[in-house]
Amino acid sequence: DFCSIENIDALKNWNVSKGKYFSCMFNRCSSLKNIDALKNWNVSNGNDFSYVFFGCSSLNNIDSLSNWNVSNGKDFRFMFGGDNDFDGCSSLKKIDALKNWNVSNGNNFSHMFLRCSSLEKLDGLKDWNVSNGNSFRCMFSGCSSLDNVDALNNWNVSNGNDFCSMFGGFENIDTLKYI
Repeated sequence: DFCSIENIDALKNWNVSKGKYFSCMFNRCSSLKNIDALKNWNVSNGNDFSYVFFGCSSLNNIDSLSNWNVSNGKDFRFMFGGDNDFDGCSSLKKIDALKNWNVSNGNNFSHMFLRCSSLEKLDGLKDWNVSNGNSFRCMFSGCSSLDNVDALNNWNVSNGNDFCSMFGGFENIDTLKYI
């Protein structure tokens, strides 16, 4: 483990309202399971959310992020992802908590859920406005428990220029009919 933090309850009352860069905040905290302490964080000034939960392979619930205001966010790359040395949030099965996220200013979604191998559905992303996104590279690559991507059928990706391996490594993909 790069970071052996298991409990972040001590951060519950942090005032992060002036924060702009949240990049790598819990990077490689592979023992971190519970992030309830982040529930009331005001991240509305944040524009860089890259690698925040990178390699947090024990994280299995992100419901506490449902009220996060990420509307100023531009960079979401590797937010829940991993790489060849670190699994992504491989215990995470549901991302419904992200359904109300306003990611309309986001331009980099690359590797956002890379190697989230237990992720079962993308319904939480159904209404995301990704129209300013230019990179979707490996966004869902290695999400081997996904069997469809139907929730993404209304995504406007017309500004995208990098879709390399966006869905690479799918083992159970049943349908891409709606894309």
